[in-house]
Amino acid sequence: MKESFIAYIENSIKEHWDLPALTDYKSATLQYKDVARKIEKLHIIFEESGIVKGDKIAVCGRNCSHWGVTF
Repeated sequence: MKESFIAYIENSIKEHWDLPALTDYKSATLQYKDVARKIEKLHIIFEESGIVKGDKIAVCGRNCSHWGVTF
């Protein structure tokens, strides 16, 4: 069975919880557990802001490892 992209990310986070996941140009490294927590925070922010699945939003920011979380 084909695995969905979301399931793939969820499994990667579970399997690699304490390992490095993303590093930006200033060498700041996020572990998989950090990525999971930041994704959860984004979901809460979107929900509290009234953003629902299907809405279109724009995200602006510096070039850094957090783009991987936002995507």
